[in-house]
Parts: sequence; structure tokens; C-alpha cells
Amino acid sequence: MTVAGMLRDKDVMQAANACLQKHPRGDTIFVENVYPMNHGMVGIVTADTSGRRYDCNVDLGSGKVRSSEPIVEPKGPLFVSIGQNKSAPKGECFSSDPLVIDKQLQGWLLTQTGKCGGTSWNGIATATKNPQNQ
Repeated sequence: MTVAGMLRDKDVMQAANACLQKHPRGDTIFVENVYPMNHGMVGIVTADTSGRRYDCNVDLGSGKVRSSEPIVEPKGPLFVSIGQNKSAPKGECFSSDPLVIDKQLQGWLLTQTGKCGGTSWNGIATATKNPQNQ
């Protein structure tokens, strides 16, 4: 189901408004994402123009916010162990540099290349799970 489709449900809209109220005040606040959860819960990701993002969980039955936590996206560099990948991970948003201690490869430091906006690590999941990297 799409975000727009989910927001057309009155209970989800009530949840979205509750999460918008929980987001710290400041810049313009908006709903970035809506996702279904188990046990009658819905997740709402709120954001503002400064880049702050919060993951908010609401009980659809009561309309009560159960949690609203900041989303922290690592800016890097990130370390991927050789135990996870036998070769350097590749992605459109980051480069991989070997990390060597005493002439022994430990893994890779991944650094954003600037090709993707914000703190995106687009491709990192597939890069670290790609069978050809193993």
C-alpha cells in the first residue's frame, strides 16, 4: 500500500497527526513515510527541513504514540570486516578503501562519494551481501 493510500485511512491520519505533534518544534514538519506494523500499530516517519527525522509508532486502536525516536544515519566512514566481505564492497554512493594492520587486511572503510544526497548509503546492503563479493 502507498503512503497516500494509508493516509486516507482516518486512524492512520490521526496517528500521523499525533506523530507530527511529537516531532520537535522548529522548521516545517512533514510525514516522510508510513508503514504498517504488527499488533494494530503503524509506523510514521516524520522529518523537517533541517534534516531531523523521527520514527514514531502509534497504536491505531487508541491513537496513542508508543514511541518517537530520532533516526540517526551514520555519516561514515563505516567499517566492513573481511569476515563479512572477502572483496571490497561497491556501491553508487560510497567508495571502499582497504584497512590494513601489520600488512594484514582487516576489511574496508566505506566513505560517501557525494554522488547521492544526504547521508545515503544506497547500495550498501546489496554490496555487502552480493555473492560475488564473497
